[in-house]
Amino acid sequence: MRKKINKVLCAIDLENIRTNMPLPEKFSMTAGLDRIMRQIAEDVGEIINVFVFAPPHLASINAQAFYEEGFYTIYCPKIDDKKGQEEDTVDETMSAFLKDMVLQIPDITHVCIGSGDKDFCQMIRKFILRKGLKIIIVAGDMASLSSELIKLADKNLDGKKMIYLFSPAED
Repeated sequence: MRKKINKVLCAIDLENIRTNMPLPEKFSMTAGLDRIMRQIAEDVGEIINVFVFAPPHLASINAQAFYEEGFYTIYCPKIDDKKGQEEDTVDETMSAFLKDMVLQIPDITHVCIGSGDKDFCQMIRKFILRKGLKIIIVAGDMASLSSELIKLADKNLDGKKMIYLFSPAED
């Protein structure tokens, strides 16, 4: 019998991760991305693609690092709602995108969500879990991670929740 090879699709809410992580003295987005992707690949399996969702101002600051990593950047502009208040479009865009990608790439085994935001819980329950996919979570820190997301994260073979903390510290 042939062993099933794990394939991971990653989607990162950059603003959520950056807002909720402690910034070290020597900060490197590339070092943090290298570290977290290597760790997930070693623990889980092949990362087939990484998509970073961010408002234009934040995405452009990190554009070179994303390009060098081979990540795809998806710009999510902030828009004015009916009351004239600025509204974030990342959660909505990222959720719709993940639904489409899971349908288009049939051999995905894991979906990695880079956000501590509980707004993704409904999409995970209604769409990703029903497809039989495993959930990996990347967060800025444990304090910012929704308890609902913690419950939805699957366990690895050692029985440990697949939750990874992003650290942009240079080694």
